Amino acid sequence: MLLKKCICFIIIVISLLSIPILIYSIKNKNKKNCKCIKIINSFYIVYLILNIVVIPDVLSIDIGLEILLLALISLVAIIIYIVSIIICSKKIEKGNEMFLFSKKSVLVILLFIILPILLLLSSLFEEYYLIINSDLVLVYKSDGNGGIGDSNNFAYAINENYVKEISLGIATGDYSLVKYLPKESKKIDNVENINNYNVSLDNNEKYIIIYKNNKLIHKKRINPNYYNISFDGGFCISND
Repeated sequence: MLLKKCICFIIIVISLLSIPILIYSIKNKNKKNCKCIKIINSFYIVYLILNIVVIPDVLSIDIGLEILLLALISLVAIIIYIVSIIICSKKIEKGNEMFLFSKKSVLVILLFIILPILLLLSSLFEEYYLIINSDLVLVYKSDGNGGIGDSNNFAYAINENYVKEISLGIATGDYSLVKYLPKESKKIDNVENINNYNVSLDNNEKYIIIYKNNKLIHKKRINPNYYNISFDGGFCISND
């Protein structure tokens, strides 16, 4: 999964989970379950904040104006999670008995907490692997209709075996991508005859077409949401 989409997916899923968790916290009378809910909710609040505020900035991911909608959804979910925590706290306070989590409870807690992290890390490492094992990493800019928020940065990691879209490190074009590249990478300003590669877009901007040694090796459909596309820059990576 594209890292940008993975972040959005995690935000949406965690936000949606706030509703059934709130309902369960209201109906539930088991104090152990209340403690589980409090722990999971606390982590999910942190996850939502990190995915909205921290992670896109740290990883230089260009999410676009949809981040505003995701932030609004996350805010509502955070409020719901806080309400759920308060409800569970009130139920736990009614008794003074001490209790330990069962193995099943610990497993459930770990499952809910670890899954979002594993999903994010798998997407992150997949894109990083694609970058460092590519011959070319090319960054493009889609201006859309030219209005506010219409522009998007997108990039492709390319070698003989694949052409894969990536989102890691391209929030400010190829400038922010540098820290994820091998040291021997070389900046390029055009996509013609680079290490025997020739890369172009078709006239309708529907496909990216890649030749190597004058042989067509890839023809990949471009995301239809990208149009009025221009080449922003890129890097040639030596994997010898």
